[in-house]
Amino acid sequence: MHPENADSREIRQRPHEMLEGMDLPNGWKVVQRIDQPKDSTGGSFSCGYIVEHADGRRGYLKAFDFYSGMMNSPDPARVLQPLLESFNFERDLLDKCRERRLSRIVLALEHGAVQVGDAAHPASTVQYIIFELAEGDIRHQLDSVVDFTPSWALRVLHHVAVGLRQLHGIGVAHQDLKPSNVLQFENRTSSKLADLGRAAERGKQPPHYAVDFAGDRGYAPPEYLYGAGSPLSWEQKRLGCDIYHLGSLLCSLFTTVGMTPMIMLGLDPSLYWQNWRGPYEDALVFLRPAFEDAVQYVEGELPSNLRNTLGSVLRQLCDPDPQRRGHPLDRAGMGSPFGLERYISLFNRLAVEALFQITRIP
Repeated sequence: MHPENADSREIRQRPHEMLEGMDLPNGWKVVQRIDQPKDSTGGSFSCGYIVEHADGRRGYLKAFDFYSGMMNSPDPARVLQPLLESFNFERDLLDKCRERRLSRIVLALEHGAVQVGDAAHPASTVQYIIFELAEGDIRHQLDSVVDFTPSWALRVLHHVAVGLRQLHGIGVAHQDLKPSNVLQFENRTSSKLADLGRAAERGKQPPHYAVDFAGDRGYAPPEYLYGAGSPLSWEQKRLGCDIYHLGSLLCSLFTTVGMTPMIMLGLDPSLYWQNWRGPYEDALVFLRPAFEDAVQYVEGELPSNLRNTLGSVLRQLCDPDPQRRGHPLDRAGMGSPFGLERYISLFNRLAVEALFQITRIP
């Protein structure tokens, strides 16, 4: 679809949905729109396309939707500002990741804007970011009995832990780690973290600062759901969230369910966060046994040779009390209690050992 043919379709489609077939600056062409899966947990304020460069490269274009918010507002100009702030925040973070050459973060190749439809209308300018093209996210393997192996899952955890360490090293917390945000490359042997739209950067106020939890609430650590986030330090709130999500990913890889819904399954409905009115310290009395039950369930789903080790990792990463979260040796030392080096080494060793079990000659 070229701009001169777009005006007649604006009523039925929003501008960010009308890029297919367009030529973009710097040699890129939009070749195919990608519809979100029905079970997608991603955001609804963007859509994706496959793009191709004149030099043969392929990429994934994320087109941002400014139109919907502005059209539903009596003051469209006022709505536009926070939308642009969110776009600029993610774009600038991605630029920082590319400059630092973070190998486990899905990097942006380019970003820009393209005019669609009425040039006089501010919402007709579609902002976009072009990313390196992945082969899909890890949910494909989670849904496939044939493709899933413990060695693959452990390598995913290793790569994700490296990605989190890289982000933490530049003062950034991801805050929205979940299976759909772990993308696969190199014939699904390499994993990278995607989607920094809900991230936090130390010393800066993100556009979503006023939201109690910026990421997907289905994966939120319990302290956020029960309203205990405010008194926590930046590290406890941001890095503590990331390592909780790492443990929840471990849980998802071996059970297809994240840690937070698993904890909630062990509670009486009267104790759910939606019904809780007391302090979080009181809620921990009930959350801890529900958490232990969840860990024991996950241990039962793990290969027998991994149960003790990964069970301990789960207890450390996903402790409902963020002040007790992290490796015991890191919490007892002078460094960050949310350090990832020990987990990176452990996941790497376990992945190598699991692969050896598959490939060794009987």
